[in-house]
Amino acid sequence: MKLSIDHKTHYRYDAPVSYGDHALYLRPREGLGLRVESFSLETSLASKVRWVRDCFNNVVAVANFGLVESAELDFHCCMTIEVDEENPFDFILDSRATAFPFAYNERERSALQPYLESVVSPGAGKALDWFFHAVENPNGSPDCIGFLLDINSAVCRDINYERRDDEGTQTPDETLELKKGSCRDMAQLFISVCRQLGLAARFVSGYLYVPPEADGSEAIDNRAAGSMHAWAEIYLPGAGWKGFDPTNGVLANHLYLPTAVANQPEWVNPIQGKYFQKSRVASHLQVDLNIKEINA
Repeated sequence: MKLSIDHKTHYRYDAPVSYGDHALYLRPREGLGLRVESFSLETSLASKVRWVRDCFNNVVAVANFGLVESAELDFHCCMTIEVDEENPFDFILDSRATAFPFAYNERERSALQPYLESVVSPGAGKALDWFFHAVENPNGSPDCIGFLLDINSAVCRDINYERRDDEGTQTPDETLELKKGSCRDMAQLFISVCRQLGLAARFVSGYLYVPPEADGSEAIDNRAAGSMHAWAEIYLPGAGWKGFDPTNGVLANHLYLPTAVANQPEWVNPIQGKYFQKSRVASHLQVDLNIKEINA
């Protein structure tokens, strides 16, 4: 399958501002089943762009705008990618991980430490209380994947989805109290529960392609329409990092196109940067994202 992605991000400020470096986590992470055939980046202001890999091995474009001041800033990315069809259940777990709970070995624990949680994070004290009431068998299961899918489905069932383009992520406790949240808030809740259960979990940001209906119209329940998406990955011995999308209650497959992974949600924000002004200036964000399949 070949896909074209057209991604526009528009920032507007209430007064002209100057800019620090902006890091763009917009280029998909290539892997065995995902290849980037072309990628272009344009900025409305003249910029110098350098490419780096961060500590999570994400490919990052860093844009520098010099001393220019402006009340608007646009980023426009166009890309063509090729993805191989994948059955998300086509993997084999190590025998020690087929049931839950299981234990990571010494080598895994050493490598996975940033994605584990020795103490409960602030704002996540109610996550396990919710979990014990939300799933049918909270104490464990002979089917590890089924157990994780139960948690995934419970977040999807109990939390109402709302799109929120503003920066920041709700704490799990806030999401449970409000009973609503964006995709990153729902991923945060899922990850918090999994980490408190002893599982290594990380945040993922990227694109989600939802094929249109048979008549060519947009899918009825396309929660990722017009915006980037966020989900989670759990490290499972024998299978590696496997994606779970609590927003939709499913395992991630080849239609999930990751651009960044990290152990904290703020580190996978698609665009990260600062602007400067002597007085307080509000900013406004508009995102326009279109993903289409290219017919062979």
